[in-house]
Amino acid sequence: MSLEGKIGVITGGGRGIGRAIALDFAKNGANVVIAARTVTEIDKVADEVRALGRKALAIPTDMTQESSIKNLMTKSEAKFGKIDILVNNAGVSGPAFVMDMKTEDWDRIINVNLRGVFIASREVLKIMKDQKSGRVISISSGFGIEGQPTLSAYGASKAGVIRFSDALSKELRWLKVYVINPGLIDTKLAEQAPGEKTSPDIIGPIASFLASDQCKVPSGTVVKRLQLDALKEIISPLLKGKTYTDWKTIYQEMKPNLGHKIIRNIEKYKKMIPFLIKDYRK
Repeated sequence: MSLEGKIGVITGGGRGIGRAIALDFAKNGANVVIAARTVTEIDKVADEVRALGRKALAIPTDMTQESSIKNLMTKSEAKFGKIDILVNNAGVSGPAFVMDMKTEDWDRIINVNLRGVFIASREVLKIMKDQKSGRVISISSGFGIEGQPTLSAYGASKAGVIRFSDALSKELRWLKVYVINPGLIDTKLAEQAPGEKTSPDIIGPIASFLASDQCKVPSGTVVKRLQLDALKEIISPLLKGKTYTDWKTIYQEMKPNLGHKIIRNIEKYKKMIPFLIKDYRK
């Protein structure tokens, strides 16, 4: 896949998933705008992007402030002349039981995680409309699908991102809109969460694929990283020692060995299967 000549803007790009996506975009040929509040972090990521031979711009941005988000888009367009990809990654949390939660804490989480996604998407569309193409990729969470105690605000914000993205995907035919549910990732946001965490680096290639022209995944799709991992784990052994030129043919050969749930997930992600098993391609 190639992002050569593309311009990507990544919010929350100073660390974790945002940094991983910025670096993977650069590895695939994109120039990158990194946005977050902490100047030292975004400057460091910008230097890492430049070390990969791509151009980078670090813009301090507060996702709770509409003027700051507008400034991000204005400066990005002024520097690069266009924006091809927006990654809505900035996010905050703050566990609390509903009866104990302060209104200002609820507002802070909703404002960054949902209102910020709306404003950033709206403003980038004003730039993308002239080129009649663009991709908006938003990072959500499994907690936006299934609620958890003490995460009511976070879950509500991430559920809102999913529904917002679904609606946006149906408004503009030239726009591609995707959501990534990353699973439990080793980030500062998840440092108190129990369970085994995965490196943020696993999300970079998924985002790059969705951002590329090679991606034919239907707009509005919610891509669940854990489902992709499960598919790859099951499919890869069936391809061991083989290569393929035509996925449809090899899928028909494999199908009798697959359960109904796996077949259902393959049908959902069939446009991503060649990406998942690219190591087996001739």
